[in-house]
Amino acid sequence: MSELRQEAIRRGRWYGRRLRGNRRARFGAFLLALMGLAAIFLEVVAAPAPIVAFGEGAPSLLPAISRPSEYQHLTPAEVAARHRGDTTVWPLWPYGPETVTEAGPDAPLSLAHPLGTDQHARDVWVRALYGTRLAFGLAFLTLTVAVVAGIAIGGLAGFYGGVWDEVLSRPIELIQAVPTIVVVAVVRAAAGDSSLWIFAAAVAAVKWAEVARLVRAEVVRLLEEDFVVAARALGAGDLRLLRRHVLPHAVRPALVAVPFGLASVVLLEVAAAFIGLGVPGSWGSMLAEGLDPTAPAVVPLAGGLALAWMIVGSYLFAEAVSEASNARVATTGTKL
Repeated sequence: MSELRQEAIRRGRWYGRRLRGNRRARFGAFLLALMGLAAIFLEVVAAPAPIVAFGEGAPSLLPAISRPSEYQHLTPAEVAARHRGDTTVWPLWPYGPETVTEAGPDAPLSLAHPLGTDQHARDVWVRALYGTRLAFGLAFLTLTVAVVAGIAIGGLAGFYGGVWDEVLSRPIELIQAVPTIVVVAVVRAAAGDSSLWIFAAAVAAVKWAEVARLVRAEVVRLLEEDFVVAARALGAGDLRLLRRHVLPHAVRPALVAVPFGLASVVLLEVAAAFIGLGVPGSWGSMLAEGLDPTAPAVVPLAGGLALAWMIVGSYLFAEAVSEASNARVATTGTKL
């Protein structure tokens, strides 16, 4: 095993121990893990269709995922009639975010509706749960594109310098000078669509510049380090030098920025929702309903509490990751 690989493994283990010993990191990861599990296994908790149904035909597993269009506009009574005579297993809350429940509008809190219903007879608790999936999906799509593009462009700009740096750094500076909300508005107007994909593409078109700036600065610093100079002197080519010696260390600032980016992307969507550019069904749209005098106060309250949960979890974990990354000396005194 090469010394570089051994060093990477040692550093990874040290960071893992440091994060596990940090209470803020554990609590933040716990908050985010609960929301992540809710987003992944959402149809087991709340869905307008059964989890599994055994009837005259073949067994149907999670029809809310495999055949969502068949249940999207059905009432709970119509869904029950559809599966009359079948052996079914239902979610805890048999509603979708747009399901019109039989409780009626502005229903009070109950076991069937933990947060009541809104002015359109939709379950508020279920809407908040589905907003969790939208928030994580939006952040995942945006940050994946931003990190990959930012590492590639920032790495090339910092490594080659000269004309490459001039050509690649100018777009970074230009994009960072434009407010993100303006880019979102332009992309949404050009696309004429309010889907999650369009919003994620608009935000990623700006976020990659932040990652590229961090990676470029780190690459420029690393090129002066002794181990990089020694590798170049031993005959390492540009590709090997960049792939094996520079980028593995340069991506650290970008990865530290990911937990912070999780909250910033969702907060941006909330801000866009207030001017009519948000994603339908998100926490931002729930908060925007607070401007509607007919909407019950529990709707924006539920969206706000869910948003606060994610922000607290992501910032606690991000601060712990940043502290571990910025530490220069381990507890044993070994230099990193």
